[in-house]
Amino acid sequence: MLKIITSLLFLIQFTAIAQHTLLLKNGEKVNGVIIELKDDVLSMVVDRKMKTFQMIEVSTLFFNEHVPYDGSLLDDTEEISFKVEQFTVKYAVKDRKIIRNPKVSIGTQDKGIIVVDIVIDRYGNIRSVKAGANGTSTSNEYLHIKAETAARSAKFDENLTGPLETKGTITIVYP
Repeated sequence: MLKIITSLLFLIQFTAIAQHTLLLKNGEKVNGVIIELKDDVLSMVVDRKMKTFQMIEVSTLFFNEHVPYDGSLLDDTEEISFKVEQFTVKYAVKDRKIIRNPKVSIGTQDKGIIVVDIVIDRYGNIRSVKAGANGTSTSNEYLHIKAETAARSAKFDENLTGPLETKGTITIVYP
């Protein structure tokens, strides 16, 4: 009886820690949230960091609870940089590519870096923008409005099987 109670307490505690458990062929247990299985590679977030495992290394996979990817920007998301006229534009959005550059303009001599938090739908449309995210170098309201307007004009590729909304950033450097 004591063995059963101990096992149940372990199971309750274990499932509270992670939504998915991966048992590798070498005996190692990995707890986290599975994001994707593609080309025999399993992507899993473990301790808020993305890790990948070759399926040939996997013995068993336990789905304790389905937790879909919420579209949040991960720390290791690559930032892509390019030029739009004299402006440097950067974006960081997980698994998405920009297909229409933002229309960047300025009617003053103001300078600064504006980071805009964006939310993209599955079809690549910008659904919301908010200037002033981490990395912004100025509180100039004019530049914030210009950056938000530019961010709204961008478009990303479709991801019909991805999350309903994907979060990311667009950074505009006003020289």
